[in-house]
Amino acid sequence: MTFDFDRDFDIELSDFNVKKRGISYRYWIFEYGGSTESCRVDDGIVYSGACDYYLYAIDAETGKELWRFKTGDCVVNPLPEVDDKKVYILSYDGYLYAIDKKTGKLIWRFRSGDKCWAAAARYDGIVYFGSKDSFVYAVDAETGQEIWRFKTGDMAITTPTVHGNKVLFGSYDGFLYAADKKTGQEIWRFKTAGSIVNVRRFPVRKGIIYFGSFDSNFYALDVETGKEIWRFKVGYGITSASFIEGKRIYFGSHDHHLYCLDVDTGKEIWRFRTGDRVGACVSFHKGRIYFGSKDHNFYCIDAETGKEIWRFKTFHEVWCPPGFYKNSVIFGSLDCHVYSLDLDTGKKIWTFQTSTTAIARYTAPEEIAAEITVKREEWEETAEEEKYDFSTQESGMDQYDLKSEYQVKSEYKTESEYK
Repeated sequence: MTFDFDRDFDIELSDFNVKKRGISYRYWIFEYGGSTESCRVDDGIVYSGACDYYLYAIDAETGKELWRFKTGDCVVNPLPEVDDKKVYILSYDGYLYAIDKKTGKLIWRFRSGDKCWAAAARYDGIVYFGSKDSFVYAVDAETGQEIWRFKTGDMAITTPTVHGNKVLFGSYDGFLYAADKKTGQEIWRFKTAGSIVNVRRFPVRKGIIYFGSFDSNFYALDVETGKEIWRFKVGYGITSASFIEGKRIYFGSHDHHLYCLDVDTGKEIWRFRTGDRVGACVSFHKGRIYFGSKDHNFYCIDAETGKEIWRFKTFHEVWCPPGFYKNSVIFGSLDCHVYSLDLDTGKKIWTFQTSTTAIARYTAPEEIAAEITVKREEWEETAEEEKYDFSTQESGMDQYDLKSEYQVKSEYKTESEYK
């Protein structure tokens, strides 16, 4: 049977069956290439990882390479963590690397059980990080020796956050966990209806932690008890890290919007629409918000009004947070380049190319192979059984009930067009 798609025809949607075939990808799968994402600027040096397996150190003033360090696989998403002497980076090869900031030489490395592609977080001499092997690790920053590990129920693509005596992290199992930062013992957990992915620390303000989930909700919880305070519904999943400035909180969504909410009430102040999914992180600098999108653009918008100031078009997607140096903003793109732009005008200052111009191929979680077949039987009354709840259909990851584990009333009722 063939169809002539140049001709008009009418057919009811119920005449088709859509079936999954093959494996549903539940996480981003990157292949070799020159694509780069995160940029950390520290003391005039840009640290940027790429899918060509390298971590680069680049002069922030000139864009000239200072050194490069090769890992065993793609360096995807991780924002390099730095202290006085070392740079910490995670790789698809499963290792956490500690590298000398000045020379680019390896100091130590620690192996987890599987791929790593969030960022490590260093607090008080301990480096915390998550892995696809479902564990969150605590490692001595000087020696690279393991202190403890905590097992979640699924992949831990998370950048841990330390607050007080707790370390907080998410998992693909849909839980946000709070554990004792010294012992790794669980203190509480909060259940959402979708995977929790964060490549930058969760913000904590006045005893409240804020985070998004692939269940399309953005949450505010009491950091001491794990009790929900409010939630805000968006149109599709959230894997973007958020940040707080004053009494506002900002985050992006897969529904193509950047949101600004009142941090205390969860009420929407404004939203800004891009041409595709908003990148994994957004950054604030001097009253402006800087972020990238899958639509290949890097945006600068007014933090107060949400109005666009300028945009810069790259040749591929822009996902991770920029860094700032003097009057420039610096970020990476999947087009294999690191860019430095003028903060005020968006004009290019310099570009840095990684070791290859071959763009890294990747498969996103929602890119699931499917086939369409024409039904031959009559439509039956059981059609209702084939309908899916929006939250589970859109996320495609976790099939939890939408109720939170902690059943307490939110203090505030948030307003959103997504009900």
